[in-house]
Amino acid sequence: MNKSLLSQNHILRYTIFMLIAFISLIPIPLVKADAAPPPDPTIGGVGPYQPQKTNVQMMSETVLIDVPASPLNLEEPKQIKVSASFTMRNQGQAEEQMQVVFPLTRLNTGGTEEALYQIDVSSFTVTVNGQPVPITTITTPPEVTASDMDHGFSPDVQWAAFDVTFPLQEDVVLQVEYEMFNPYGEYGEGFTGVAYILETGAGWYGNILSADITLRLPYSVTDEVVRHANPGYVMTGKEMHWSLKNFEPTRADNLEVRVIHVDKWQAILQLRTEVERRPNDAETWATLADWYQIFSIFYPFGEQNSPDYTIDHHFANLTLEARQKVVSIRPEWGNAHFRLAQILWFTNPVVEDRFSYPAKKTDDIQPDDPSIQEVLHELDLAWSYGFDGNVDVGDVESFQRVISNAVPELEFPSSASATATFAGPAQTLVPTATTLALPTTSPTLISTVVPTPVPANKSSDANGNIWLIVALGLITAAGVFIYRLKSR
Repeated sequence: MNKSLLSQNHILRYTIFMLIAFISLIPIPLVKADAAPPPDPTIGGVGPYQPQKTNVQMMSETVLIDVPASPLNLEEPKQIKVSASFTMRNQGQAEEQMQVVFPLTRLNTGGTEEALYQIDVSSFTVTVNGQPVPITTITTPPEVTASDMDHGFSPDVQWAAFDVTFPLQEDVVLQVEYEMFNPYGEYGEGFTGVAYILETGAGWYGNILSADITLRLPYSVTDEVVRHANPGYVMTGKEMHWSLKNFEPTRADNLEVRVIHVDKWQAILQLRTEVERRPNDAETWATLADWYQIFSIFYPFGEQNSPDYTIDHHFANLTLEARQKVVSIRPEWGNAHFRLAQILWFTNPVVEDRFSYPAKKTDDIQPDDPSIQEVLHELDLAWSYGFDGNVDVGDVESFQRVISNAVPELEFPSSASATATFAGPAQTLVPTATTLALPTTSPTLISTVVPTPVPANKSSDANGNIWLIVALGLITAAGVFIYRLKSR
């Protein structure tokens, strides 16, 4: 293989890697929170928020979180719309007047609230018994861990504050509405992250008697689209609904939901329809498998082609079935055999027990294991048939290194270096998905695979392209030499 071409390829892959690494640092937004009593005046601005004592009880709350159907864009970003209503009652012996607060930023800098929380302050409105009231902004220091301090990350917590009078034994209805920016969709992540923080409601008197929370999505909800959600929800049409009774919320009760982004899910549904209409179309099956694989394999430490990974078995099994279908339709396609080898490796129980995060076993993988030999056989076929431009040489080399590091004793066939060929790029018919960020209580998970565009015919002779690159390089060098002579 031409070393110059390989070097250029490494530079390009490094640039793409740095871009993906930057994007992976952009956290997923969360929708939160409950209204709360004012901060304890003895705490003031010298410590994290603690509620002032009150005899006002939250009798009920009703929350609607509406996720937009339109794709996001940088020019006019769509926003998640939130509407929350709180029925409050003074159970004490005297009327209370206070400055009720509502969080505009997350309370702590780590844990379950690590995701971005960005309210469009201009959209934030409050009514008390149906009458609009003015708001002000106050700040309190955040909850800061040792790790946060080590990284110098300790922004103040911002609150929207508004004055409310609570007469004795009368219901007072607080209604807040706002929009939350959802910027992560602009960068192509495959999930929508939504949450509602209940813990701030614990500052009110007694228990919260009822809470009804509805998440409305832009598509019908099924178990397949829900990556993570608090238990106890009911799915109806496009909605997920939680109903809580007589509880004192803690941080563990905060609602967190991860569902497949509407654009990604619609792409999958459309491809499913296409393969039903054309069951022998290998390219469409391959594209569907690429989308499945995005939601199958994740690297817990953000390093692509790392031996450590996590797996979603539902989508991994769908990926495997689709890859096998492609090979059965078009057995001479080297790309198909390579992609099948990849998913066979990651779904192999022996490999998963050894390298999935956290690992269940530490035993070495035996090179003569039939399932490992099956992976090697598919790679041998891939190298024999060659690859088109939808499989990058660096991707093949990286996957080979993963296997070699996992099974050092394994010997690759001679065809790995002797007959592997790569043609030029093929036509792209589907959107390219980028790295996925999935904030959970476990380490950030990053997707393993970029969707493979639908392949077309191989481009013209690769050697001709190489000579063209060499010629352009010589012309450039000559121009620089002449310029320097004239400059003397």
